[in-house]
Amino acid sequence: MDYEGQKLCENLFYWIIILFGAVGWVKGYIEQDFAYVFYAWGVGMAISLVICVPDWPWFNRHPVKWLESVPDRRVNGNSVASSSN
Repeated sequence: MDYEGQKLCENLFYWIIILFGAVGWVKGYIEQDFAYVFYAWGVGMAISLVICVPDWPWFNRHPVKWLESVPDRRVNGNSVASSSN
């Protein structure tokens, strides 16, 4: 998962939990039953778990470009710094 994918995953998790918690709170307030809040929150947690835990391909759209490897600076088995002594 790249850095942009981590940001997307965190935002998805945040908004899913907030949305389901808010819907559960409204339903629980209307029904006067606090259990609806926990049911909705649990469903939101399960959905966010399925969406956010696996490394789905849409979390890897911006791969990190690493630098090319540095060429070996040894000359005839000796390092360049030691040959100047």
